[in-house]
Amino acid sequence: MRYSRLVLITLLGCVLALSGGQPLVFISFDHVERPPASRRDVDPGLLYLRIRNNTRAAIHIFAGPPEASALGVDLLHEIVEASSVPAHASGWVLPPSRYSPADVVTTVDIQPNADLLFSVPLNHVGPWWKLRIAFRSEKQPDGLVDFTWADVPKNERHAWKIDAAK
Repeated sequence: MRYSRLVLITLLGCVLALSGGQPLVFISFDHVERPPASRRDVDPGLLYLRIRNNTRAAIHIFAGPPEASALGVDLLHEIVEASSVPAHASGWVLPPSRYSPADVVTTVDIQPNADLLFSVPLNHVGPWWKLRIAFRSEKQPDGLVDFTWADVPKNERHAWKIDAAK
């Protein structure tokens, strides 16, 4: 059976999704900011993303202070190995050897049908690892949302090459 793109997700008779065909909560690519070539050995650059709340209730996400000179907020996230791991090819930025989330300072609320710009170091997403964010809401179960290598536009992936724009 095929469903139309306008699918309303219901829980106990309450419509949760605001926009049919979209996940309840999702992360989208915004842009990449690379440091000057002389600093790339110590600074991988920043990946700017937007987390979108497509539900009828606010969602809550833990956040810390943003990195110096970064736009947006620093959302608490995990770095997770992708389920379909390709062979690790040389020449790509590597995931951090260790990642310790900042002490949680606050909870950020994202209202219904709204999004929030945030940034993470570029190497928190890559060909064989992804970024994961947990969120809460009073009107739905706790959830997880991922941003994967497949979500990075193909024309932007060159930024993850070690020798990109040197």
